[in-house]
Amino acid sequence: MDSHLRPSKLEDLESLSKNLREEDAREITAQSGASPKGGLLYSYFMSKPCLTTISRHGHVMSMGGVVPDGQTAGRIWLLGCQAMFDDGIDKRWFLRESKKTLAIMQNKYPVLFNMVDARNEVHVKWIQWLGFTFIKKHLHWGPENRLFYEFVRI
Repeated sequence: MDSHLRPSKLEDLESLSKNLREEDAREITAQSGASPKGGLLYSYFMSKPCLTTISRHGHVMSMGGVVPDGQTAGRIWLLGCQAMFDDGIDKRWFLRESKKTLAIMQNKYPVLFNMVDARNEVHVKWIQWLGFTFIKKHLHWGPENRLFYEFVRI
């Protein structure tokens, strides 16, 4: 089996929420006050589209999507598990695929944006690598009053 991307299924939430990267779980709670599973449920049901990456071993690696904000803008997101980084083949595939998927999403939503917890260094670097621009620091964001960076790609 090869690594692949497919529309998310409700059962993907269970798998990912049990194996979510600690940094991603902390980010959900810091931004919204929700549990990791609650944050995933919200994102799953609100996203158009919501996609899941599957490793070459058949495991859920990540889920992501875009929550529409008007006709041409959307709040882009992605949450993953540590296994994404443990297999070099899956990691390289994911990085290549993320640029292709971003281009497709940008065709539907010319303005993509969101916030990222400054402590989530992997996400910050990946967001920069994808070509997003950080436009504002929010020193006291969310219920935990954490430093978050706002980013956008137009």
